[in-house]
Amino acid sequence: MRKRLYIETWGCQLNLHQSEGLAGVLERAGFVATDSLSEADVVLFNTCAVRKKAEEKAYGRIGAVAEEKRARPVIFGVGGCLAQLRGASLLKRFSTIDFLFGTSDLAALPGLVAAVEEGKGRPAHLPHPAGGEEVPYRRLSPVTAMVTITEGCSNACSYCVVPRARGPLRSRPPEAVLAEVEALVSAGYKEVLLLGQNVDSYGKERPEYGDFAGLLERVARTGISRVRFTSSHPQDLAQAVIDAIARHENVCKHLHLACQSGSDRILAAMNRGHTRADFLSIVRRAREAVERINLTTDLIVGYPGESEEDFRLTRDLVEEVRFGSLFVAKYSPRPGTPSARLPDDVPLETKDARLQELLALERAIALEENERRIGDTLEVLVEGRTKRGGLYGRADDHRTVVLTGAAEMGEFVPALIEGASAAALAGRPLARDPLGVGARRSGSLARPL
Repeated sequence: MRKRLYIETWGCQLNLHQSEGLAGVLERAGFVATDSLSEADVVLFNTCAVRKKAEEKAYGRIGAVAEEKRARPVIFGVGGCLAQLRGASLLKRFSTIDFLFGTSDLAALPGLVAAVEEGKGRPAHLPHPAGGEEVPYRRLSPVTAMVTITEGCSNACSYCVVPRARGPLRSRPPEAVLAEVEALVSAGYKEVLLLGQNVDSYGKERPEYGDFAGLLERVARTGISRVRFTSSHPQDLAQAVIDAIARHENVCKHLHLACQSGSDRILAAMNRGHTRADFLSIVRRAREAVERINLTTDLIVGYPGESEEDFRLTRDLVEEVRFGSLFVAKYSPRPGTPSARLPDDVPLETKDARLQELLALERAIALEENERRIGDTLEVLVEGRTKRGGLYGRADDHRTVVLTGAAEMGEFVPALIEGASAAALAGRPLARDPLGVGARRSGSLARPL
């Protein structure tokens, strides 16, 4: 009987894609995936350590596995960034854990499971992160496929644990990226999401690979219907990337550009390598080149020494740029980072208040910006079901569109936008014209169903 595998994932899309690799490697070894912890013979936690909250969530879930193990035999492995950082101390702290795996060498997983089964102790396989590993993927979506182009990061943001957890920048050969995308096109995928901790640094350590703008151009010409990418860094984003977004119809009109703070003083303390003016220059150039480009960002509140004036500058930045959405996190010290040596001197209640203030401001802005789309006809890629059973998809600017009529999963449909909330648009699917021409704006040849 084939062993049943259950995986829980925390953190970024890179981690989610790595879990697709974990599942692919173990399925190749004869395991079968299950969505139920209570049915699993092998349980894997693929963890995140970027924020303290993510670390605590993983610790909190370990108890659920301990409960299962009291009732029946279960092999339990913990991996990802948390395992890479904390190492064998996790085995000492949690007797429930049978083995550890890191952020690379996924192919070792079947051997680690076998070692536990054979009573060979509690292995901790945590090699120094390395690149060049090609593994099979059990893809979670039949519509959008994630494709890694870089691993690790060689920037030195003072608060960030990623270089310690995932190693320095390692760019993937362009031929490997293009071959994977072409295979996905042949398999019927409509969209690829190019992934990296910092996609704009692609090729910096391997000049023979070219740069990210060149790779993006080549991916756009593979025949894939849509190309997205994340994440971008203001320090490294080249004008050529903005030009590629403008030039190629199939490159999504969305740029996730992590700013982290609106204060030059805090940006310098974070060692971000850019200023507020640098960031606003990119915003201006992107909006000049790409009509209605959707800009999203990441922000941290409560960084050591952040004053009311520093926070006001961040709030002002949000009001000025009018992001389509943003991700806000409360600063938490991470092991081994320069910031962890500083006093965490912004009170928790102040961090909470600043986070809530930014989220409320962004909700108001997002609602106003989404309401501007009412009356437009947007081409929507249908990608999933809502909790109520309806369909949703994304416009090419990455805005979520909840569909109020019939559509087919994995298809592009023109949708007339009839409503909006801060989180999403509401669109009524339209029939395409007889020539099959879609629509991006109202007044097209699309007609109501």
